[in-house]
Amino acid sequence: MWYDADEDYFEEEQEVRHLPVRQMLARVLPMFRPYRGAMALAGVLVLVSTAAELAGPLLIRHVLDDLIPNADGRGILMAGIGYALLFAVGMAAAYAQVIIVARAGLRIIADLREQVLAHLLTLSLAYFDRNPPGRLMARTESDVERLRILFSDVAMALFRNAILVVTTLGVMLVTNYKITLAVLLLMTPAVVGTYFFLQYIRRAYRTIRKLYARISTFLAEYVQGIPILQIFGYTEKAQMDLWRLNRDKYKKEVRFFYTEYSFWGAFASMEIAAIMVILYVGARHVTDSAITVGTLVLFIEYTRRLFWPLIMFSEQLNFIQQAFGSADRVFDVLDTPSRTPDRPDALPEVPDDWREIAFEKVGFSYDGGVRALEDVSFRVRRGEKVALVGLSGGGKSTITSLLLRYYEATDGRIALDGVDIRDYRQREWRRKIGLVLQDIHLFPGTLGDNLRVARDAIPDEALHRALRVAQGEEMIARLPEGFDTELSEGGTNLSMGERQLLCFARAIVDDPDILILDEATSSVDPVTEHRLQDSLEHLLEGRTSLIVAHRLATITQADRILVMHQGRLAEEGTHEELYARGGIYRDLFDLQFAVQQAT
Repeated sequence: MWYDADEDYFEEEQEVRHLPVRQMLARVLPMFRPYRGAMALAGVLVLVSTAAELAGPLLIRHVLDDLIPNADGRGILMAGIGYALLFAVGMAAAYAQVIIVARAGLRIIADLREQVLAHLLTLSLAYFDRNPPGRLMARTESDVERLRILFSDVAMALFRNAILVVTTLGVMLVTNYKITLAVLLLMTPAVVGTYFFLQYIRRAYRTIRKLYARISTFLAEYVQGIPILQIFGYTEKAQMDLWRLNRDKYKKEVRFFYTEYSFWGAFASMEIAAIMVILYVGARHVTDSAITVGTLVLFIEYTRRLFWPLIMFSEQLNFIQQAFGSADRVFDVLDTPSRTPDRPDALPEVPDDWREIAFEKVGFSYDGGVRALEDVSFRVRRGEKVALVGLSGGGKSTITSLLLRYYEATDGRIALDGVDIRDYRQREWRRKIGLVLQDIHLFPGTLGDNLRVARDAIPDEALHRALRVAQGEEMIARLPEGFDTELSEGGTNLSMGERQLLCFARAIVDDPDILILDEATSSVDPVTEHRLQDSLEHLLEGRTSLIVAHRLATITQADRILVMHQGRLAEEGTHEELYARGGIYRDLFDLQFAVQQAT
């Protein structure tokens, strides 16, 4: 059975479009084109294994009806050898078919997974605002994995079962249509009942999965909060809550397994009932020589082979429907256009001798109509250090996101010496920018890998230069393996300050013209922040800098300070000018100073 642990999650995605079957097949079938020879060979092997399985009962009938009555010992021996050879050929063909299809399926899915990831890397942040990481991981893993099972297991199994059922029924009808019709009459309600039972069991299974997820979430949250539970005396209540969840899950699981085992037990008895029908109907004809004992045994053998494929049809067809739903979601990702595409005539190079960046009446709205910026205009001269301050939600980070082209301005434009930055190729424009974010994110791998960020062409000299500018030489000196030091998950084998220094150095490995610091030190404690300030001064020296700051004391030496308030540029000037003016900036600065004095 192909139960789906992620089915609950995907049922919540109502916004995904659904392609018609014809369009779906038009997208799926070309994936097999590079492997059509292998798939054709697999189809032939399916026919061989099916033929071998069908030939077995025919050989047994020959032994019972012809060889044994004639006491043909040599013929019986040869028939036994032939039966063994049929079994070996069938198993070998089935094994080879599984290997061929599995390899082709794995290759197809590996290619598809790479396509999905490559396309995701081209999309704007607006797409990721609507699609959280968990959903995208499910699409690149669970959905694609379901397609792998479809390509490598289910489709060929469905093909094999279809051939087996049709040929088996054909041989049975030709041999004796009366017994065949009696068996079919008995099997039809069993097969129909199985289809509806599988619908029920999937709903029950989803319910159990939800309860399992609730218990897992409960344990994860409460284990992490054990100190709080102990301090506030909440341990007995937590145990009682878990006991209730476990009891609920236990009752539903008992009912689920009781129903499942009862049904499959009843289903197995239907196979026995079918054999009884064959014996009852056939035995009377054996006595009057209308049919032979070998024919009776042939019907019993074929009936035993017929039940399971018929039942699997409903399960396989249902899984194919689920797989088509997965294909819908995967193709929905692949067909999503980027909101920040390169223009067809985009300029391939950004000039090195640019002089000024200008925001010209820039406005921006997020999805849902939330207005983040309104008529924002300012200029940043080359080499200037400009700070962005203001209350949360004022538009500071939105400005940096527009400059990085994570989003496109809704109104106005951002220009480099009078040329809209959208006229440049996105990749080339971003090469001019270094970025340090508030959240420290380090990738799996070595320290050098994290500085290069998969750009293998960057030499060690550039890494040394970046660390020297960021004043991280002491960090690299204490690590025995230097740049080859493996970082633990999240870089926990480095101190918080060292992790931040690593992010600083990573931002300037390519020696960018522009450096954006988005609250780059707000995640560290004041002592570490003070230690990092000297590194920041070296980092910003000679660069055009845009600094989003929460702690205003860190940007008092900026060339200019832009005060954002409710999406508008409210004030602009140096620290001294803004403080003397007595506006929003002075209120913010005095408030922070008063809090610091109080602590």
